[in-house]
Amino acid sequence: MFDSINYGAVVVSGILSLVLGFLWMAVIWKKPYQRDMYGNTANRTETPKPSKAGIIQSFVIYIIVSFVTSIAYAVCLELWRAGGQALGYDGDSFANAFWFTMLLTAGFTLPFTVGKKVWQFKSWTVVAVDTSYEVVRFTMLLLFFWYWT
Repeated sequence: MFDSINYGAVVVSGILSLVLGFLWMAVIWKKPYQRDMYGNTANRTETPKPSKAGIIQSFVIYIIVSFVTSIAYAVCLELWRAGGQALGYDGDSFANAFWFTMLLTAGFTLPFTVGKKVWQFKSWTVVAVDTSYEVVRFTMLLLFFWYWT
C-alpha cells in the first residue's frame, strides 16, 4: 500500500499546504479570520503575538501534520481507485475521484471545523474560512496525486 505513494508529491503538497494555509488565513481572509479566531474585545484591540519559538514550533508541527495528511490522502485515493475495479465503479474517473475527495474532506474536516463553533464558540466566519481552506487543500492534493504519477 505504501509502495505506490508518490513521496515527491507528498513533500511538495505538504509544503504547499503550509503556503496555502498562510495565503488563505493570513492574506486572503486575514482581517475577518484573525478578528474572529483570536477575538477582539473592548479591553484588547490587538491579537496576541506568539513568540518566535512558538511560531517555529507551529510551523514544524504543521509541516509534519501536512505530510501525514498527504500520505493518508494518497493511501485513501489508491484504495478508492483499487476499489473501483473490485466494486464495479469507475476508479479511473477524475470526476468520481473529485466527489470522493469532497466526501472525504467533509467527513474528516467538518467535525473539526464545526467543532470550533460548537465547542470553542468561534464565529461561523472561522468555520467558513477553515472549511473552505480544507476543500481547496484536498482539491490540491487530488490534483497532485492524480496527475503526478
